[in-house]
Amino acid sequence: MKIQSREVALALAAIGLLSYAACTADKADTKVGSIPPVTKVASIDPVVKQAPRMVDGVFATDEHLETVYFDLNKSKLSDSSMEIVKTNAEWLKTQPPFLVRILGYADPRGSLKKNERLAEKRANSLKDAYIALGISGERISVVTRGAEEVDCKPLTEDCLAKSRRTETLMEDKALASR
Repeated sequence: MKIQSREVALALAAIGLLSYAACTADKADTKVGSIPPVTKVASIDPVVKQAPRMVDGVFATDEHLETVYFDLNKSKLSDSSMEIVKTNAEWLKTQPPFLVRILGYADPRGSLKKNERLAEKRANSLKDAYIALGISGERISVVTRGAEEVDCKPLTEDCLAKSRRTETLMEDKALASR
């Protein structure tokens, strides 16, 4: 195969040198027992991104968007929750105007109908807060999951508290293009 461009040749040479340096550094590390090779490889490529932890259609969580938790049988945002909402909204404002999906949840106690209603109120409460903080309502959709997906097991009080939540997902163009 003939290389057409000097830039391509230089790029391939650089990749080869980096690969060689990483391999020889890994061998030296295993002999000495210092920094594990995984650490060095991760530091070479800062573009490597963590996989999304939740995907819903073309929406996915982002490490910048925190989960908002609610008190038992409540759909009103607490003062501490509002701090998280403000941080999420500020970050969303810095992003392209991708669509946002809010997933509302409830813990498994209570009837199915009650849990669905409470999860919807929680999601709409978060949507209203985002709109009040300057995020366009046209970008936001609400989906309720009720008590379908419990966030943890065994069902202790701490676990149930983690199930009373809303998740903010953002449209993922990579997922949408599949």
